[in-house]
Amino acid sequence: MISRNRTFERIRQSGNLPQLPQVVVKLIEACNNDETDIRDLSQIISADPGLTSRLMEIIGSAYLNIPKAPDTIETAVVYLGMDTIKNIAISASAMHVFKLSTISSEFDIATFWNHSYKCAVLAKNISMELKLSQPDEAFLAGLLHEIGKLLLAQNFPGEYLEILADQGDEKDRIAAEKERFDTTTEEISSWLFDQWRLNPLMADAVLYVNASPGEIANALDLVKIVFVSNRLADKGADDPAVLELSGIEQSRLADMLTKAGEEADAMARSLGIPTPDATGVLVPANDALTRKIKEIALFHGTLQNLLNAEEIDSVLSITENGIKILFRIPRIFYFLYDKEKNLLTGRCSPRDKHHRILGTIAIPMSNTSSLLTASLQNNRILNSLAANNTSPAISDIQLMRLLETDGLCCIPMKAVDSPVGVIVLGIDQAHKNILLENSSLLKLFSRQTALCLKALNHRKESASILQNERMQAFTAITRKIVHEVNNPIGIITNYLTLLSMKLPDKHPAQSELKVVSEEIDRISGLIRKLSDFSKPDIAEFKSVDIDKLYSAVLDIIKKSLLLPRGIEATLVAAPDIPPITTDKNGLKQVLINLVKNAAEAMDKGGEININIRFVPGSSKILIDEKRKTPGSIEITIRDNGPGIPDTIREKLFEPYNSTKGANNSGLGLSIVHSIIRSLSGTITCKSGSTEGTCFTILLPVTSPKPVLHQVIDDEPIHQH
Repeated sequence: MISRNRTFERIRQSGNLPQLPQVVVKLIEACNNDETDIRDLSQIISADPGLTSRLMEIIGSAYLNIPKAPDTIETAVVYLGMDTIKNIAISASAMHVFKLSTISSEFDIATFWNHSYKCAVLAKNISMELKLSQPDEAFLAGLLHEIGKLLLAQNFPGEYLEILADQGDEKDRIAAEKERFDTTTEEISSWLFDQWRLNPLMADAVLYVNASPGEIANALDLVKIVFVSNRLADKGADDPAVLELSGIEQSRLADMLTKAGEEADAMARSLGIPTPDATGVLVPANDALTRKIKEIALFHGTLQNLLNAEEIDSVLSITENGIKILFRIPRIFYFLYDKEKNLLTGRCSPRDKHHRILGTIAIPMSNTSSLLTASLQNNRILNSLAANNTSPAISDIQLMRLLETDGLCCIPMKAVDSPVGVIVLGIDQAHKNILLENSSLLKLFSRQTALCLKALNHRKESASILQNERMQAFTAITRKIVHEVNNPIGIITNYLTLLSMKLPDKHPAQSELKVVSEEIDRISGLIRKLSDFSKPDIAEFKSVDIDKLYSAVLDIIKKSLLLPRGIEATLVAAPDIPPITTDKNGLKQVLINLVKNAAEAMDKGGEININIRFVPGSSKILIDEKRKTPGSIEITIRDNGPGIPDTIREKLFEPYNSTKGANNSGLGLSIVHSIIRSLSGTITCKSGSTEGTCFTILLPVTSPKPVLHQVIDDEPIHQH
């Protein structure tokens, strides 16, 4: 028997004592912080050259099959998402700890790794299921809970492998370890956690991982979670101790166990570790199953990112990245369905060189010769390279020219039965075959993207409807108040005048009557402001050069309002802005109110930037009819002030909603909203404490200047 002290001393002096990179500890802390962004995570990983090298090796492996492997950690995080990168980084660090090359070939590393990673996933998921803190500490404790086995196998290969070969169950193994080494796997694992200076509760968790259920019943959460995870992985979801200690339903535990096994296989393959199949035979990491696991893993990561997206552009970008990584598709366009106009409107990544051109294209759903409309109407994936296709429509040829590919593949996006749009992929013959083999995965991508887009659109529409209903209610109430209050005010004013006339000029009451009259005038002024809000004074619509109009108004505002406050203001107008038919005075009032609001919020000076541009995205070419719908004028008024508090921003355009104290009526933005609505436009606001406030106004154009566009003729209808 080797004494306990000699066992630990030999491990300590052997050179096989693994060092857990401190980057893993920092990584866990960073991932538990909601304010951590991609740049922060990249800097933490990049601080460890060995980990960075291993991580880039994994990302560039055949497992992920990325067409152009990222050359920086930050790019890798963007591609795969923070959660995926974090798990790969922690697992790669664990592999560094395990030092597989020094372990005897007789040690079943595949089974060991599979069990360890399964426990890690279970520990994290159980922690999240029970809404406990620090789920990543549970993950790491589960992952390395048997690290003591590796240390014994590395330092005492002959003796320890004999124990593993002869052991019956965990009790036999622990007894044999105690007899031979005067210590156990659990004690060595806990000791190593102490050497790494991890959370002491993590050391306790691995120390008691094979204690009795009775001992664990009163243990702290982390100890209990790792115990349950290890036992669940070994004995299954119907084990009484697992059910009692976890407090989770058996069906839910069984589901968690299945998913943990799938994730363990996926991660093992990404690290190049063979995994056992259902019969226990080790399957190499480079077979067809690897690709399926890759697809599932990457789709899962894409789905998680989609669920977190809050903007339409983010949803489209996430889907595009996922499709490009999985299928090596060079170019992707989107055509989103406009229900009001019954159009498919073009859209693509702002980084695409044809971004502006695609933004000017629309395809009416009446264009039945288009592969896009046929795909959406029939809810089928269609491609122009199919053997049974006749010559493509000219509209499809034009899109292929923009995609710079031999063909295109159209994937319909529908949420339940509602059309959302079409994903258009640029393909060649090789892409076509890959996509045909993976049509189910493409449908998953399109379905999830459609659901996210529909949810975002519904949220925006609901917010807009609610806002308009509130404003209409305020308007109706205000008009009634104005009407009802004006009558008694008029009567009171008349009686005050008569009373003043009946009294001598020098009568003492004349001064009191004057004060009352002034207060009545002040009330009348407030009523006039209410009238301005409830019914903006919109004059006859005329052609207006908005650049000249706003330049002149801003010059006046600068002198009277901005310069005294130390505020700089600039106006930048794009050269292709057409005149618009609108109300000149209403536009003036909008600019004055918004700039005045910004200036009053920046008492220590600042900047206000006004940008005006023509939005070609609204100038869509109706391909089969060779005509276009009018575009819009976009006006942005941005300041670098303190931002608008959340409590105010929630009801920003409602009257009497102000941060300026009791002396302010809070009608300025209500009037702006009413004017813009009367001009058939829209106004939105984004604001934050670190980014200032930006109002964006879209106004319709009825007489735009000629703009660059594409006229695409169509052929007669073809069978797709």
